[in-house]
Amino acid sequence: MFKNFMYKGLIGATCALAMTGMVGCGEMDNHSAYAFVVDAPAQITVNKTAEVDVTLKADEVRELGYEKVLIKVNVTDKDNLTLKATDTQGQEWDVAQIGFWGPQEGFEVTNDYDVTTTFKATAKKEGTYTVTLSLVDLNSEEAVLTTKTISVKAVNA
Repeated sequence: MFKNFMYKGLIGATCALAMTGMVGCGEMDNHSAYAFVVDAPAQITVNKTAEVDVTLKADEVRELGYEKVLIKVNVTDKDNLTLKATDTQGQEWDVAQIGFWGPQEGFEVTNDYDVTTTFKATAKKEGTYTVTLSLVDLNSEEAVLTTKTISVKAVNA
């Protein structure tokens, strides 16, 4: 059985030393890793608003955060599902229609970021709706940092 050892070098590289005697080095990414935590019901009632808490948090805290990110929102049937949230200026937005959450020019996430936003979800008709959230780095050609997909079933009362 082989065992690997990892260490951070003096010049910011991470190196691995395997019991075989081989060494591999590469640049270490000092950015935190992030995750979405979604507290959503598995089922909602048509034409009745349900609250959905979405937390974006650093789940692996490292030295750096990101300067300009945006949360892209993709809804399978955006004509029949609204996802509304209120920003820090008191403005309500339907993110299912606009396709993102956050200022269009992006916002900063710190290395230990942990923020929850409550969305109000309303379905206009029965069906299963899929929502995909993607955190993208606007400084790196919209590189996807993390993604979360959830499904919710809407039923008549």
